[in-house]
Order: sequence, then C-alpha cells, then structure tokens
Amino acid sequence: MTAASSQPRPPFRAILDMARAGNLPSVASNVIAALVLSSATGAVWPSGGLLVQALVAGFLLYAGGATLNDVADADFDRKHRPERAIPTGVFSRNAALAVGAIEMAIGVAILWRAGAAPWALGALVAVILAYDWLHKRWTGSVFLMAGCRSFLGISLATLPGHDAGTWFWAWTAAVFAYIVVLSLLARMEYKQGSGEAARTGKKIGRLLAFIPLIDAITLAAAGAWAGAVVCVVAIPVGRLAQRLAAST
Repeated sequence: MTAASSQPRPPFRAILDMARAGNLPSVASNVIAALVLSSATGAVWPSGGLLVQALVAGFLLYAGGATLNDVADADFDRKHRPERAIPTGVFSRNAALAVGAIEMAIGVAILWRAGAAPWALGALVAVILAYDWLHKRWTGSVFLMAGCRSFLGISLATLPGHDAGTWFWAWTAAVFAYIVVLSLLARMEYKQGSGEAARTGKKIGRLLAFIPLIDAITLAAAGAWAGAVVCVVAIPVGRLAQRLAAST
C-alpha cells in the first residue's frame, strides 16, 4: 500500500493510482499464462500481435475495474483513504466514472475485435461490475474478485486458435483459490487498528506481487519454460511497480 497523503497528486499519477498500476505486472503474467496454456497447438508462445492486444486489453480492463471500484467506494474512501484521487478532488466522481468506463470499453472492444467470445466478455464485465458494487456489502464478493482474473483468462481462451484444456483449468482454479484467500485477508484491513492495518496492507501488496508465481509454476509443469521464466521476472517487476503506483 502506498503511504497515505492528503496532498492532491498530478492527474496522470492519479489515473495510475486509480488503476492500481502497481498490479499490472501480475496482470501481464496472467495474460501470458492464459494465452500459452490455452494454445490449441500445445503451450506455445503467442504471436507478437496477439500478445500486445491481449496485454493492452488486460491492462485496460483491470484499470477500468479498479477505477470504477474507487467510484463505488468514494464515500468510504473519504474517511478511510483520503489520499485517493476522488477524496482529494483530483477527479470528481463523475470524471472517474468516465475514465473507468472508457478504459473498460476499449479493453472489451480490443478482445472482441480479436475474436474473443461475447459471452465470455459479457461475463467478465458483469463480474467486475458486481464486485465493484458489492464488495463492501457482501463477504461472498471475494469469489467475484477471484472471478475477475479467472474470466479474463477464460475470455483469452476463447480467442481463435485457443482452447481451454486441462492445464488451463488447473491454472484457473489455482489463481481463483489464491485470490479468494488474498481477498479474505484484505477484508480484515479496515477492521484493525491503524498500525496493524498498515502491516496487513503491506502483506497484501506482497501477496499481490506473487500472483505470477502461480503462473510460472503451472507453465513450468506444462513444459512452457519460456513463459515460466517471464512470469518469474514479473514478481520483482511487480514489487518495483508497487513502489511507484498504488496496488491496493
């Protein structure tokens, strides 16, 4: 978690913080794992064009969902996270809503144009929006949080030339379980005193940065060593990214 500050940040930095840009390396790792493990020809590296499209779409969908999460939590954040973009006045709630909606729309459009199944994209958007709306109201929303990353992978597995096989579903289940546990820990943060909450926030940040380890282990088990190495590298890159932009 970034250090709290009541000072407004420059708009571009605020956009990155609303997007939880500190977590984008783990999103990149998830995208690579999903594409490689769902390759119909057997755990092969995706083409450069497809990889770029999938990464950009994954980043935008994650950023849009995180930004809309700030919109939904604006009243809560004024009390508990006053350093965020909406409470500090860098973005109004409506402006943040527009930013998040545009990011998600472009992300969906990229994957739709690349050939992802509409039903998968629809499910992904529905799960993201449901989580943003319900996560402060319903403990079971931890499953929606896990579903966000899972349905991103599933959407990628519906692209032409891809198929969800055994290794893909094993990876999906592992990521889902990891995010559920992580989300349950995150729910404890605001039930603790300030000191303990800060320590919990740091632990959550580290756990977020280690999501690529699941990708790497599964890729290595499937024999996709190049992808596994890239995902391992995403761990220290993610820790660095968390020092530069928000991750929680």
